[in-house]
Amino acid sequence: MVSGTIDSFKKLSNFSKCGGAWDLEIHQDTKVELSNDRMQRISELTGLSMFCFDARVQRLVGRTHMRSLPFFPIDVLNQLDEIQGLTLVENTNGLTHYLFPLFEDSEHKYVAAGFVFQKEKRKLTEMVLSAVERDWSSDELDTWLEGQRVLDVKSLHALLSLAIMHLDEEQQLDELNEEVDNLSECLDETFEEISLLHEVAQHLKISESPEKLGELCLERIGNLIEAETNIIWFEGQGHTSRFMSESQTEFDELKLARLVAQFDGFDFNQPLVINHVDSSLLSLEFPDLHNLVLVPITDGSHSYGWILSCNLLKSEEYGTIQASLLNSVASFLGTHLRNIDLYAQQEELMLSFVKSFISTLDAKDPYTRGHSERVALIAQQLAKQLGYTGEFIHDIYLSGLLHDIGKIGVDDRILRKEGRLTDEEFLQIQKHPMIGYKILSGIKKLKNILPGIRNHHEQIDGRGYPDGLTGDDIPLMARIIAVADAYDAMGSDRPYRNGMPLERLEGIFREGKGIQWDAAVIDAYFEIRDEITQLSQKYNLESAEQMELTVS
Repeated sequence: MVSGTIDSFKKLSNFSKCGGAWDLEIHQDTKVELSNDRMQRISELTGLSMFCFDARVQRLVGRTHMRSLPFFPIDVLNQLDEIQGLTLVENTNGLTHYLFPLFEDSEHKYVAAGFVFQKEKRKLTEMVLSAVERDWSSDELDTWLEGQRVLDVKSLHALLSLAIMHLDEEQQLDELNEEVDNLSECLDETFEEISLLHEVAQHLKISESPEKLGELCLERIGNLIEAETNIIWFEGQGHTSRFMSESQTEFDELKLARLVAQFDGFDFNQPLVINHVDSSLLSLEFPDLHNLVLVPITDGSHSYGWILSCNLLKSEEYGTIQASLLNSVASFLGTHLRNIDLYAQQEELMLSFVKSFISTLDAKDPYTRGHSERVALIAQQLAKQLGYTGEFIHDIYLSGLLHDIGKIGVDDRILRKEGRLTDEEFLQIQKHPMIGYKILSGIKKLKNILPGIRNHHEQIDGRGYPDGLTGDDIPLMARIIAVADAYDAMGSDRPYRNGMPLERLEGIFREGKGIQWDAAVIDAYFEIRDEITQLSQKYNLESAEQMELTVS
């Protein structure tokens, strides 16, 4: 560890450059734009500072923050060309370097790299020397050091893995949307196809159920293709089978499964069209079939079922118009079903991302473990009692989970202190709403939950923090979370005190109604006070049982 100022090091005339022969001056090239964009997005998701290296030519080609030190020992840099996935390198100097590939072609391999402190921030000699080389002042180095992250290896790996997965999901969604856009440009081939696909496109929403969209498509297909049988079969979606049919004969799910099995191994890059079934071996098992078009419902990589049209009523043969129409409908349905899957995965990923943050906070302050989730559940119940539904209920739950995430940036000794805080320590605690707000403000999907994180310590009379808002100027989400937070904080046990009796807690709520807390939210609490009490007791009981299972 190094003490003193940078000025004292400016007297040194010779020292080893971190990175050896590596070129650490940034070189701009259009080929690196894609890599830098991807790295910048991951930096925004994680809050980590990163550098982009071209491992083949040993150059630094980008960084996420202009005022940063590329502190990379030569043994770390020499690993860049071998990196295939996320790699963490623990060093004896208390740093963990992380490396992951961004983009590779025949000439270049671009790799993102960065570092965090494992346990505590330390002003290493090499960092001071690197700062001297860049003519930084002592204050500039201290400011840079203050902004660095402290993460254990497990949390760092989880954070980066989730961010990379999230970005991959976004890229897949963009590619799927691009495919839909490209498909839309070709809809002028036939009037019938334009008419049907236009109506289908109006229903391509995540909230639209596959059954409803399938029924719409089946109805329009029946109007455009006059056949004895038209079927849409969603096979195995969500471990269930959805069979929709307009048929003048007995053509059920089992019969369609038998028909599909006849073409196992067939390359369905194009619709399967058979116009003279009676002259093929297929007629032996299906003597009532005369002609057919069979199209898989797929997004290109995932199979979701089949569309079948058979036995035309007014024509002897299926042509390219009918086959193209059914193929386009199948592509739309496949894309829609894939988007539903991806949306569900993205929501699950975001919740995992949130819970990873909460686990990090719990590790810093184990005495409040479970507090955030209880606050989230209580806030949800209060919002429902106030008449809110849908997206707001989802958002207030996430905001409740993350309302104290800013405590990641508060000194552990203050969080774990038993007894009364000093004025200076309390001022540090008061910074956590803004720290949490800044951590999450770069994540677009969490934009709606930021008011609850930033303003849950505001008071109706304006004596709260950080913004000193009053009355209805305080966001509704924050006013609800404030009551949920106060309920759990006052009622929960701590190592240095027992939880407050419910009677006393509710007396404080009555005294602070309309002064500290929103009157309508307090009224909502008293209307469902028994439900909230049961919710807290059930959560604590289940947590205790889970802990016993873990120990045993």
